Order: sequence, then structure tokens, then C-alpha cells
Amino acid sequence: MRPTAKHETDVLIVGAGPTGLTLACELLRRGVGCRIVDKAASPATTSRALGLQPRTLELFDAMGVVDRVLATGGAVTDANLYAGDRLLLTLSAAGLRNLDTPYPRLWITPQASVERPLIERLLELGGTVERSRELEGFRQTDSSVIATVKHGDSYETEEILAGWLVGCDGARSRVRKALGVAFEGDTYEERFLLADADVDWSRERDRTHTWFPPDGMFTVFPLPGTSQWRIFAVLEDETVPPLSLELFQRLLSERTGDVETPLSNPTWMSDFTINRRMVDRYRVERAFLAGDAAHVHSPFGAQGMNTGIQDACNLGWKLALVVQGEASERLLDTYEEERLPVARRVLAQTDTNTRVLLSDNPVMRFLRERVLTLDRVQAYAARRSSQLFINYRSSSLSPSHGGTRIAKSMSMPIPWARASGTAGLKDLLRFRGGPRAGDRAPDGPSIRAASREKTSLFREFRVPGFSLLLFDGMDHTETGYANLLEVARRVEGLPGNPIKTHLIVGADSAPEGLDREGSVLLDGSGSLHELYGASAESLYLVRPDGYVGFRGRPAEVEPLIEYLRSKYAGASGGEDTRHREGIGEKREHPGTLRGQAGGSAEPASSKWSGSVRAVCMVDARGGRQASVQGRRLEGGDANGGNES
Repeated sequence: MRPTAKHETDVLIVGAGPTGLTLACELLRRGVGCRIVDKAASPATTSRALGLQPRTLELFDAMGVVDRVLATGGAVTDANLYAGDRLLLTLSAAGLRNLDTPYPRLWITPQASVERPLIERLLELGGTVERSRELEGFRQTDSSVIATVKHGDSYETEEILAGWLVGCDGARSRVRKALGVAFEGDTYEERFLLADADVDWSRERDRTHTWFPPDGMFTVFPLPGTSQWRIFAVLEDETVPPLSLELFQRLLSERTGDVETPLSNPTWMSDFTINRRMVDRYRVERAFLAGDAAHVHSPFGAQGMNTGIQDACNLGWKLALVVQGEASERLLDTYEEERLPVARRVLAQTDTNTRVLLSDNPVMRFLRERVLTLDRVQAYAARRSSQLFINYRSSSLSPSHGGTRIAKSMSMPIPWARASGTAGLKDLLRFRGGPRAGDRAPDGPSIRAASREKTSLFREFRVPGFSLLLFDGMDHTETGYANLLEVARRVEGLPGNPIKTHLIVGADSAPEGLDREGSVLLDGSGSLHELYGASAESLYLVRPDGYVGFRGRPAEVEPLIEYLRSKYAGASGGEDTRHREGIGEKREHPGTLRGQAGGSAEPASSKWSGSVRAVCMVDARGGRQASVQGRRLEGGDANGGNES
């Protein structure tokens, strides 16, 4: 069957779940064209994944969808654990409430309710989900990915020529299988039953309720915005009875001792096993994997949907810079470098959660009933699950962790003195206690000096791009302000990707005579300076995904510019721009495609020139066809790969 149409786009996204939708929004709000296709005829209506962690809500804030997402769900504050009718302990969410975030809670909302606001945002940005579109196969050249997509049940297909391909198509990812990327791991022995139904009882709806009888865990937790509850039961037997309301009614009676509460109105029932698997690489040439296509794990800990969304946020800004010719393709290697270790930690963390909660081993029972009661343990568990403390300190984009190490990496003297000329050992120690390169940049309140309008750092971070924070410290000297203004002038004059610069003044008003037309934020309470360890003049470069890329004390522009040159300059295929001042001049490169979603174009043959590196074809029935002429993908066979 020959394709009946040809189209082009910058990025082709396969899969329109939370990961794919987030990535599409991140690209479109940065001006990068993309198409997102999904084989389903309509959005999912079942609840599936449920929990959103604080860090995900922060990212939704930056995307402009957090209020819509919050309107679809509610917070779960605690978890009650029982033995029969005896309350063993209450796991408190107080540890989350004490975290430094605008969203200190686990927000429970069904996955379908997360997808709806993301689809709305996608439409606002000029995109759309192309449904009943199934990827049949693709091949890669030096400069493009050529994908064949089938339209519904018809014989119509189209060929999409994209600069890049991202597989967000779930645990059975066709993209992953075509690439021949292994999906290694194992499957838990237990079977799991799930139902969404009405439960006619008076138990609190602000918490989950879990029992641990000998024959398997039984959990019920509320679905906010509805009268329903999610019922979750573990079966040790290999044989699963036919799913029915009567089965769940019997399990409720047997495992909780409650013979009076009736169940009714089931809207979804399912049985499944849990896999713990992940890939060994996230990128093969011009194709990437994200979300469940790259990692699946136990739901205990509410990490899965969150990890996929954060994959998309990490990849989105990097793809945008490369597509727009503002960074080298080498930047895309840092996606795997940063996110693969996160997935590995999440798998280990959720595996521990699962074994502690499901095992009837006396040691595990002791951990459940004695150790988990400790406030410090609960606070630690909340901190780990929040994903606020995921960091990229070991990334090549985070070359140093503190003032002295930054100075050494740039062949500068160790900065024992303030820029204003006074000794500052205490300042250095405070700075070393601030966020390191690779850490999440924390939020904090401030006032816009020009309008006296209240704002926050996260509000300022909503503008896509890098943010440069220039702290004036506590001395407020003319020399210091002159230096910070010079840093701002040099940075704001760089070609290529714009960096929004904020001068943060530790006072209730801007200094008299300050010649600054750009952003000035007032930190009268000094809370931002304290949060960032900026008792002396300091600077922080915050990446588009809200992580610190570079920090310096004293605030000197040359080390910052050298960092930008070395990490982000030089578009693929052009001259090395590391010796020019700037992130990189914007120019077209072979992977940049300007076609709009749904628009057709017949690209010039020269645009798509280049030897075929590999061709991985997957037919509509899920089988593989033989690879066509070209060498195999490095480390994988077009006909190989594990089924999952």
C-alpha cells in the first residue's frame, strides 16, 4: 500500500496520553511545530492513573493549566491502615504540607481529567490531537524521520516527514519495539483487581482506607468530584474470577469484616498484573522514548504519570532549542543522561513500597505497623514521593555544585571576597547552602518594582525560556549595582535564545537612580535572598524547565557566558559558535521543518538527503517487516527487541 499523502512537521509525537500532550504543549508554546497522533478514536474516559505530585503541579503552573487541573480533583490528606475493624495507624500527609512549594499536597484526579485540560491547552496553542491515526512504521535518515501512519480502519495512509520522533505510546510502545530497544525487568506474581463504584458508607473522603488481611491487601480511596471510590484488591491466586460487582462485594466483606456496606453503580472494572521494566536508552538517532514507553512500575507511590510528564518537560525545551537552530544536537543527549537515572530510582522506590505493603513477611509487617508510624519516617516518605527533590546535579549541564567549584571550573580565583570588596566567608557558606546547579529552583514571593504588583518567581518563570536571577546581596553598594546592571546588559544583548533577566533587590523599593528598564523584583523581607543563599551579590541561571543550570558568586558575567557557549551554542551542521558571545545564532538546520499540523507540503529532495541509517517497520498487526537497505540501529536490530 502506497501512502496517499505526504506531510511534514518539526516533531511527530506518537501517543496522546498525559506525556504526549505535555510534550506537544511544551513545543507549541515555544513556537515549534508538531503533530500528535493517537490510534484511539476518542480520549480515554476511565480513571487509570490518579495522583499528581507537587512537582508536577508546579510544572502545570508554568504551562498555564494548573488551575484547570486542580478544579478536576481534590487533595488526599491521610491514609488509614486497618487490621479488621482496628485502626493500626494513620499515614499523615503533613510532611507534604511542610514542603516549600505552592502545591504542598498529593492531588487526586483521574488521568482522563488530567488529559482534558491538556487537550484544551493544546487547542489554545494551535494544536490538535489527530485520532484514529496508527503508526505503521518509520525509517530514519541523517536529517529526518519518515513515518507511515494509517488512518482508522480505512486503507488510507500518509507519510509524515519529521525532524524528530517521540514515542509516548505506552508500555506496549510500537516505537520502542521498532527501535529494538530492550524493555528489561520483571512482573510481580500477584494479580490485582480494580473497580470504580459507589460505596455507601460514612468513612472520611479525605483519605484512603487500607486493610491487610492474610489473603491480600484491600484498599479503597475516594475519586474527587464524584460519589465514587476506587477499590483495589490483591489476589494471591493465579486464577482470577470473572469480574463483577458481586465479586468486589464479597472481597469487601471478607477482607474488611464489613458485611453491611453495599456497593453499587460500577463504572469500570479491571484485572491486571504489575510490571517493573525500563529501557536502557531513551534515544536512538532522531527517535526518543518517554513516559510508559520508557519505564513502567508499581502504582504504589503515585509516581508513574508524574514521571512521564516530567520526561516531556525535560525533553521539550531541549528539542525546541535544537529545532530552532539555537543549540547543538548534543544537547539532546542530556535527556537520557538526566532522565534515565530518575526512572531507575523511581523503579527502586516503588518496588520497595510494593514489597513493604504487599508482603506478609514478619519483617515487612513490622515495618508497616511500627516503623511507618514514626513522624520522621512519614515525613521522609512524603518528601521522596513529592518529586520536588529530583535533581540533575550529576548532569553535564550542571558542571559544578557551588561557588568555589564554579570558580575552579572556569579557571578563576576562589571567590573569598564580595564583589563590593569586603570579605565574605559567611556569605560563601550561605551561598553553598543555596540551590546547587541541577537543583529545582525554589519559588518565593516578590513585588514588581515598576507596578508594585505582587508576584512570585514561579509566575515569572511562566514565560518560556531561561531566567537569570541577579541578587544584590545585603550591602546595596553603587559598585555592586553597576556590576549587576552590566551583567544584565551583556546577557540581554546575546544573540539567539532570549534570557529574561530579573534584578532582585533586597529592599522595599528600588535604589534611587537605578537605571534599569527591565524586570526589577523587590524582596523586602529578604526571603528570596535567604532561600538562594544570596547574602552577597550572586547570580542564578534557571533553565526553561525550572532547574538551576548555573550559579555564581560573585556575580560575574564571563563565567556565565562561557557556560552558555559551552553548553548551548552551535547549531548542528554549522560552524562552531562556542567562540562567539551568545547561546547560538538562530538558523535553519537539516532537522528543522516548518510545516503546520495537518498542512501538506512536498519537501525538496535536497532537504531530505542523507543516507538511510536504519529503517524499522512495524505493520498494522503489530508484527515486524524486514528492515530495508541501510545499516542497523546501533545497539539494536530492526527485527529484534523484547515484546511486552
